[in-house]
Amino acid sequence: MNHHSLRVPGDPLNPRERALLDILCSGTWRGTSEARQQLAHARWGGLEFDDCECFLIDVPKELVLPRIPKRSGGPFATVEVLDGETALGHLNLWAVDGLLHSVDYMTFDAPDEKLPAVELLGDGPFKG
Repeated sequence: MNHHSLRVPGDPLNPRERALLDILCSGTWRGTSEARQQLAHARWGGLEFDDCECFLIDVPKELVLPRIPKRSGGPFATVEVLDGETALGHLNLWAVDGLLHSVDYMTFDAPDEKLPAVELLGDGPFKG
């Protein structure tokens, strides 16, 4: 039994998840204002994979929130993860059917089970 098992989908995002999402949604391209409006109501949607803190995002379906405009594949937003000058990987925000969907962390070497510290994120998101 791991320590994540106490949370259930629909629980609030924890402060670090919220901070990471705030940065990921801080872009200025088309769809980012919709993403921020959804984020205001977003909750933790569960773990996407058992061996990672990567998480699903639950945007309550009963709320009529503006959708992120349809776009081609790939993440909606990506932030570089850096340790000083060393690039560690990318934190990705995914949207599906116009709604925030999940956050994953793609590392450049060994897979990391933990989400990166907020302090390691680059200056801001770029369009995925």
